[in-house]
Amino acid sequence: MKKTMGFREWLREKLKEKNISQFELARLSGVSQSAISRWLRGLRDPDRDSILKVARALGASEKEIALLLGLAEGALFAVEEGEISVPLLSGEIPCGTPVNGFEEYIVGAVPLNESLLSLRIGQAHRAGLRLFAVRARGDSMIGKGIVHGDFVIFSPDIEVQSGDIGVVDIEDEGLCIKQVFFQGNTVILQSANPAYPPLVFVDRPVRIVGKVLLSLSFH
Repeated sequence: MKKTMGFREWLREKLKEKNISQFELARLSGVSQSAISRWLRGLRDPDRDSILKVARALGASEKEIALLLGLAEGALFAVEEGEISVPLLSGEIPCGTPVNGFEEYIVGAVPLNESLLSLRIGQAHRAGLRLFAVRARGDSMIGKGIVHGDFVIFSPDIEVQSGDIGVVDIEDEGLCIKQVFFQGNTVILQSANPAYPPLVFVDRPVRIVGKVLLSLSFH
């Protein structure tokens, strides 16, 4: 579904369900009442940030938020027996975000087969392990089997060693997925596509967000 497809109908239903007025929603969400009124009358479509603010103010589920943002089709969220739901993060987490501060950037959820996860990290390491997902963008990691649009599962609780694939936060660019190499005071972020040169950081801080465990494709 497109980003704002059905938003007006969804918003009307939610306001009725929660018995909340436009005025009260404006107070809770920080979005102006005039903007909410224009949405409900079909005069304007909300932007992504407004959708997030309103959806969270109305207590929307991760699934609802993701569908409203057009992140995935509804069938993606049919979590069955033997699966776990992994929070999906926005690709625009700013630099400086603490490791424990991902929650406000959750925009959806991705189902993950528990057996597949155990094969990658072992059953003994599952307890208390935090998992998150991000969408791969571009083709820089195609040589490692990660293609554009894949869901990449990573954990901030597993240390990235030299040669591992990690989720890295680069200042002014946001999140990227690269093979990470440490050489003294130098960090090298290597693509898995010869069309892209390595990114080399000498005496510059690079925030390693977490270790990539596997990638999933739903397309």
